[in-house]
Amino acid sequence: MSYLVLIGEVEMLPELYGEVWVPPAVEEELLHPEGPPEVREQVGSGPEWLKVKSLSEKSTSETSPSGDLLSELSGETAELVRDLDQGERAAIQLATGSETSLLVIDERDGRRVAKELSIPITGTIGVLDLAGEEGLVGVRSAVDRLRETSFRASPKLYQWLLERHR
Repeated sequence: MSYLVLIGEVEMLPELYGEVWVPPAVEEELLHPEGPPEVREQVGSGPEWLKVKSLSEKSTSETSPSGDLLSELSGETAELVRDLDQGERAAIQLATGSETSLLVIDERDGRRVAKELSIPITGTIGVLDLAGEEGLVGVRSAVDRLRETSFRASPKLYQWLLERHR
């Protein structure tokens, strides 16, 4: 979400997905004093479509970053979970077991864990792709702005997105 705020395209999220749920740990990261002021302002203003959803609605074993979640994973992937930051673990846990969730995550290890748990995922590039298909964003312009941020994607991935939206 941070990068979509930074490139001025965050308002397409409710158009694409309706509500966007984040666990409190992600909200804290987005509001961190050292984070981008634009992101803090957007999240702090409490847009109606952004919902902070506590993990306490799930059982302890489902929400514990080292509990049953790890027992479902292979040894290597379980190790990745331990290395994820608190927000990424919480987002994965929030999406676990929900048939309607789509996890938006860019971090490679987090994506790998989500895939092993059969959680549908996309990332910033995937969101821009869908928004381009829906006519909600000028993809070339969005990519140009995204490249001006600290977002990291391979040139091949950018090329794929741009070719899809010529």
